[in-house]
Amino acid sequence: MTLVPSIDELDVTWLSRYLDLDDATDVVVTPVGQGQVANCYRLAVRHGAGVSSVIAKVPSNDEVSRSTAALQHLYEREVSFYQHLAASITTRTPRCYFAERDESDNFLLLLEDLSPAAVIDQFVGISLGTARAGLAALAGLHGPTHARTELHDAAWLGGVSDKLRPLYSAVLPILFDQFIDRYDDRIDGDVRTMVHALKERLGLFGNYTTPFPCVTHGDFRTDNLLVDACDGMVALAVVDWQTVGVGSPLLDVAYFLTTSLTPEDCARHEFDLLDFYLAKLSDYGVDIPLDVARREFSRYTLQPIVMLVAASVIVEQTERGDQMFLAMIERAVIAATRWNAIDGLERNVAS
Repeated sequence: MTLVPSIDELDVTWLSRYLDLDDATDVVVTPVGQGQVANCYRLAVRHGAGVSSVIAKVPSNDEVSRSTAALQHLYEREVSFYQHLAASITTRTPRCYFAERDESDNFLLLLEDLSPAAVIDQFVGISLGTARAGLAALAGLHGPTHARTELHDAAWLGGVSDKLRPLYSAVLPILFDQFIDRYDDRIDGDVRTMVHALKERLGLFGNYTTPFPCVTHGDFRTDNLLVDACDGMVALAVVDWQTVGVGSPLLDVAYFLTTSLTPEDCARHEFDLLDFYLAKLSDYGVDIPLDVARREFSRYTLQPIVMLVAASVIVEQTERGDQMFLAMIERAVIAATRWNAIDGLERNVAS
């Protein structure tokens, strides 16, 4: 049985084994981040040469969030990502010193501390430079994992997707209704109309297989990017790999651009940014025709709505979380309306 220490058990003796700090004398633990599914702590370890810090990621203390994580295999997927995949992609991620999970879904990730990093507010919107950096990071994930069927079929990737497919089909319509009930007085008519329309077409949305499969991040947005990390030494690093899966690369691209840019910047620059991404992906030998890329981008402007409507009612509720979910959903609705994404689902069935 795998033994995974709790945050309280990470003393200098234990940490010294994994951080090569034989002369460590004490450790100071400080909570960091605002995650709703897991908790993160900075461990400042004092040793002979000074102080070194790492990030420890552990299960949430909230039973709702922890149950959600277990149901969707979120902890399993992130630990497996660091164990099996992180080293084989070019996307910059925190260096991992320890990654284990036990049979009770307790887990521990001991990760490189990339602070300080620039603070970019999810509500404000990213710059075009950050958008391009993010798209280049996505190409670094999508390109090396394209068409790797032996990887896609792994139990923690494709296997998890197969397990969750019938669950999502049964539960998502219920979660859509719960979203309307919870936020009815905080959403406008456009959001309400889109949520209702998409609820009736969830089968059409999910019933699609891309001709260009790859590993996807699944929640690629501002809050999961560290920009100018390590005080500017790392241009951009990607964190929070709990929703890693297999699917269309345009899922991540559409999710990122529609939720992380302001609606005005997304409308103005999405075509140029999509061309930029396709060029970066081509550097890895993956060439997606422009018409296919635009068609899939249109489809996946709906992805943030599906994911965030569900997430908003199955994780620990906080005021900042509510504001974040609603802002991102509103942005996605604007983009999906502009792309006529609902009509696109119907057209694909008709053709």
